[in-house]
Amino acid sequence: MQFKNHNFAKIGLFAVALGVIIGPAQIPFASAYLAPVTADTALALPSHAPEDFIQVRPDIPKGKVETITYNSRSIGVDRKAVVYLPPNYDPNKKYPVMYLMHGIGGNETHWTTLCAANKVLDNLIADNKAVPMIIVMPNGRATAEPPSQNFMSDFNYYADFEPDLLQDLMPYIESHYSVATDRDYRAITGLSMGGGQGLNFGINNIDTFAWVGGFSSAPNLQQPNALIPKIQQAKDKLSLLWIGCGDKDNLITGSWNLHQGLLDAGIDHVWYVDTGGHEVPVWNNNLYLFAQMLFKPAGSVTPPPSIGSYNGEPVGGFGGMGAPGMGQGGRTGAGAPGGGGNSEFIARREKSDNSSEGIAGTWLAKDGDNEIKLEFKVEGSKLTGTLENTQMPGAIEFKDGKIEGNKISFDYVRQMMGQDFQIKWTGTLSGNELKLKRELAGGGMPGFGRGAPPAKN
Repeated sequence: MQFKNHNFAKIGLFAVALGVIIGPAQIPFASAYLAPVTADTALALPSHAPEDFIQVRPDIPKGKVETITYNSRSIGVDRKAVVYLPPNYDPNKKYPVMYLMHGIGGNETHWTTLCAANKVLDNLIADNKAVPMIIVMPNGRATAEPPSQNFMSDFNYYADFEPDLLQDLMPYIESHYSVATDRDYRAITGLSMGGGQGLNFGINNIDTFAWVGGFSSAPNLQQPNALIPKIQQAKDKLSLLWIGCGDKDNLITGSWNLHQGLLDAGIDHVWYVDTGGHEVPVWNNNLYLFAQMLFKPAGSVTPPPSIGSYNGEPVGGFGGMGAPGMGQGGRTGAGAPGGGGNSEFIARREKSDNSSEGIAGTWLAKDGDNEIKLEFKVEGSKLTGTLENTQMPGAIEFKDGKIEGNKISFDYVRQMMGQDFQIKWTGTLSGNELKLKRELAGGGMPGFGRGAPPAKN
């Protein structure tokens, strides 16, 4: 399969100069959305977003973020989703829509709290770099059961979201908002578990979505031999197929395998490698670049060259991967290291000016855009308490910590994909400041079914 009117050149192995857009006649946008585009005015995307791309700009119109409740017949309960309406939303116009999925352990709020979807789109729309669009951010965990403290036990619930999305949420959106309902005006993507959902659901339903992507897709991503035949056999063509990941993300192999399978099958797509791990800045940057390609005619946007580098070898460690109770990696710019399994933090005592209290009490630490809350109790040299990432469900309890002078240590076990991982914390107390270090015992993150890397260059 080849996309129509594709003339992009290949720029090295990791340049994303693989064809992406269908012909202009197939995207009948009104002038309200797009000015006429010629080859001389085509937008060439940068390799990375600028430093200030998620900053709130007081001088531009802002979109509206609202929470909706819809009835899910497929699950049997009322469910919530967050909707972004572009600046100056006009119910008399029809808007394209992007369905944007969160990662495991998250919920419908995470793209506007943990990440910065509304800020990214406000700034892009103000600069005329993105088509004004509606963004729907669902809860991709399809069950009426409350979140489990063992968040990986919820893995299968994310696959179950497909009928809820297609049969319940999308009809609600199309009956309550001014949404264009043709597939050419629908996109789906997401981060981590939501990246796998975006690629799986989009490719499973090419007759419903013309624009499909995945950022740092998790191991729920289906194998190339399951996805590629669906693309080849579809009567409709994809306008965009985007696969993005950070080069230090230990989950990158699944995205790489799909990329290689698409190359072998001659299927055009964008392969974008960022620098970084499984972390918020990579996802915000992917959204910044992906959104600029959506709902535009062929040839109007040249895909971005990759800023990172990857050759198919497994990546060790968490590579910045965030998980409940472990925090979320953060970085200040392209190429800076993420947080992830092994990280250092500064925690400060909550609401206290009394440094004589010792370690007992509540402490708060920043981990990228997240906040970690620690509750300590002291009995002699024994330390007990709880740790909670306020962006993720559930508190983690530890019972056998130790205090030795101004030094503390504690650990706990988290189960992921049926395997136990020991997380060790150490810290040094100085007044109302606690310097903490978090380590993943043993390193690495096996059990994600990556398999052997493909023997390709």
